[in-house]
Amino acid sequence: MEPTAIERWSHPPCRLLAPFIDRFWGWQSAGPAALPLLLPGTGSECLFHLRQPLLQSDGHSLPSAHLICPREQTTQLHAPGALDFIAVRFKSGQLRHFTARPFIELHDEFAAIETLWPGETSALVQQLVQTVERATRLRLLEQFLYRQLVQHHRPDEQAQDALIDRLYYAPNQRIETLANDWGWSTRHLERRFKQAFAVTPKRFARLARLHHCLRQLALQPRREPLAVILERGFSDQSHFIHETRALIGLPPGQLQALMSRGTHYYHAPSRQPD
Repeated sequence: MEPTAIERWSHPPCRLLAPFIDRFWGWQSAGPAALPLLLPGTGSECLFHLRQPLLQSDGHSLPSAHLICPREQTTQLHAPGALDFIAVRFKSGQLRHFTARPFIELHDEFAAIETLWPGETSALVQQLVQTVERATRLRLLEQFLYRQLVQHHRPDEQAQDALIDRLYYAPNQRIETLANDWGWSTRHLERRFKQAFAVTPKRFARLARLHHCLRQLALQPRREPLAVILERGFSDQSHFIHETRALIGLPPGQLQALMSRGTHYYHAPSRQPD
């Protein structure tokens, strides 16, 4: 049976949440749909399933509302039935401003939303399922997230926020240069960064560069691939192939074949990388 087509949508956050959240987005389908591979990356997302939750490759169902925060693992998820979810895409490193849970405990897990906000999510999930209008659902999510931001915001970590932002949008710079610009030793920068983000700054930069490239290849399929690869800071095609295998575990040809089916998790960036 042919997979059902997916309807996609996205919506920007309100002004108060925009420094921390990239977008709200979601997919809907009338029946089972083919999902793309979930690749290691730099982002964090909360998914709220309005119908059946997704299944992991071993057949186990994900929670009805859960975190996605892949850093090391490539995962294939499956839709057992009609698809309908709302996702909150946090900007890199910004989830930690919304929860007391240490970020280093969250990566590469499909943690239930309840673990982020104990005792506070059941009513929200129920309201989202029972509400028909998307605009109302988004308003409920924004109100909930703003309350969490007021409670958990860490204004003393602005240096880490600026560092993550700079490394994400300009991933080809040297870590030593960043440390010097911040007035830190390289070791201090690496410790502060890993504390905030759960991976080293070097791995973060490699993942950011690769995903800038993959996003551009997916969203601009008429571009010459080698031109995009070089534009995104890879020295040559062999360098790109090596990084794709090392970070994702797949050769680029196989990955591009999967992406050519028309399903991927990329959106047009709200800000272009340098």
